[in-house]
Amino acid sequence: MLKTRMTEMLGCKYPIMLAGMGPFSTYKTAMQVANAGGIGLTSHWGILSKVDPKTHLISDAPDAKLISAVEKMKFDLNYIAEHADDGAVFGCNIRVARIQVDAPSVIRTVCKARDKNPKLKEAIKLIVTSAGNPLPPNKLIKKRGPDLLHLHVSPSLKLAGVTLDKAGCDGVVAVGYEGGGHQSYEQVTTSVLIPEVREKYPDKLIIVGGGMVTGRSLASALALGGDGIQMGSRFIATSDGDFHENWKNVIPSLDDTSTMMCDGAFGPIRLMKNKYALSHPLRMSREERIALEKSMGNVESQSDRFKEDMMRYDLVYKGDIENGAVLLGQTVALIHDLPTCKEVIDRMMKEAIETIKEMNTKVAPGILAQ
Repeated sequence: MLKTRMTEMLGCKYPIMLAGMGPFSTYKTAMQVANAGGIGLTSHWGILSKVDPKTHLISDAPDAKLISAVEKMKFDLNYIAEHADDGAVFGCNIRVARIQVDAPSVIRTVCKARDKNPKLKEAIKLIVTSAGNPLPPNKLIKKRGPDLLHLHVSPSLKLAGVTLDKAGCDGVVAVGYEGGGHQSYEQVTTSVLIPEVREKYPDKLIIVGGGMVTGRSLASALALGGDGIQMGSRFIATSDGDFHENWKNVIPSLDDTSTMMCDGAFGPIRLMKNKYALSHPLRMSREERIALEKSMGNVESQSDRFKEDMMRYDLVYKGDIENGAVLLGQTVALIHDLPTCKEVIDRMMKEAIETIKEMNTKVAPGILAQ
């Protein structure tokens, strides 16, 4: 057993959290992770195609329909209320980018559902915001759900400062450049980011993302100054999660050169190298991205390019791993199988504890007693 600031503040058994992976559905994976002792995050929905209303998989059936992020969040919360084990811990990931105009409505949906349902009040412990300014959502969260912890994804020390000092968030999810999916322009790796954030904020909750995949990863994250970890790619590659079999099955064949940074709908994004990724290398600067987003206006006036990029998420969601945007991190090099989420967590914890004990043996006799 590992006792950390993360397990103490959030009440989870293990310091392991499912990463937010919108625009995809992650409610099944979140359930498996939470019931296994970690923290399960629901994700901010953004699929543009019609889906089966019962499974939320893309469908051409007559009853298939478009669903909004608010509708999807309500569905996910109802599922948690019906299926979560007692004591299981969940959170909700919500994108707050300038172009994500539905973010306030999704936050209010979470807070309202917790107010109405005692089981959700107990289970939903945190909101993790990402891809934008944490200040406006923090004000809304503290007003509507004052008992919720608010963490913000912070890929640099500067943004961690905005998150903790300016916005007043309860902690950060500090994600290094190794991580898959939406990334930052700063390109700071996990081994640099975590110690510098811990050095400046010795008493704040820090959850580590980017490069987390094994028990050794967890042990290293704690040594660097983290209080726990989040994982995305490792939980995609499981037998009992939400993701398409084609997406899962390609992962064990990949190596440490199989991903690349690309221009994505929300900025830099790490993807598996395929036909789509190779045609979208990262070229846009932060300033160019901001100008593009401002020119888009609201969702109704988004550019054709933005919509086209978003549709690439739909393609991988339904199994097209050549033309879709296949979100994966560099950790694919260390993923060789498709276990259950519980098996991932159990063996990670075993390996992490063994690694920490092994490190003690590397200290010369008598030194630890001094």
